[in-house]
Amino acid sequence: MASRRLQWPIMSLLLLALAGLLTACGGHTTERDTVEVTGYGEIKATPDRFRVRAVSTRSGDDIPAMKQEVDSEIRAALSLAEELGLDERQVRATGITIQPEWQWQPERKLIGHRVARDIELAVDGIEAYADLLEGLTQLGFTELHQASAELADAQAFEREVLEKVVANARDKAETLASAAGRELGQAVIIQEHGNQRGPQPMLAMARDSAESSSAYSAGEITLTRQVQVRFELK
Repeated sequence: MASRRLQWPIMSLLLLALAGLLTACGGHTTERDTVEVTGYGEIKATPDRFRVRAVSTRSGDDIPAMKQEVDSEIRAALSLAEELGLDERQVRATGITIQPEWQWQPERKLIGHRVARDIELAVDGIEAYADLLEGLTQLGFTELHQASAELADAQAFEREVLEKVVANARDKAETLASAAGRELGQAVIIQEHGNQRGPQPMLAMARDSAESSSAYSAGEITLTRQVQVRFELK
């Protein structure tokens, strides 16, 4: 009996402590009224950095002679890059490749080899792009590819479109809050969705004035962003 009498005060103390703990936890849990919206933003920009890939190739049977011609053409392209003031980081020349060339009809037969080497160059500005293409053409390159057209200061445009998209979300939330007779508070959650960029523009060249920079059109790059934002309501 004495043992049972001792257990009751202990149980009572435990129950009181548990009740106090639950009360303390509950005192710090408060639900906030919020509104959640999706913000959209888009900006268009003209690319100002252009990358060109030039390929020097020869086909035939004399591999050493073809290799020498290809190397000579690439060295000339490197000299052109230096004349145009391009930094070493803006130029990348690949190693040489040698591939067999086959005739498949009427029977499979080796007819020679193809020796090739690529060089990729990046220039800033449409005028420099026109000068680069003209120079490569004069050197004898017949295979030229636009590797990309991009923004030299892409981060600045990223910041601009993100500021625009968050402003769009706040404007929506303020409209909803006002319609409900409430005031908008601070943002408590911001989530970015996607990292989309519009199609890369292709540089068009006019047929009648290929030697002029005005013959090229850089096109546009479209940056779009979307965010989910939750605001407090006052």
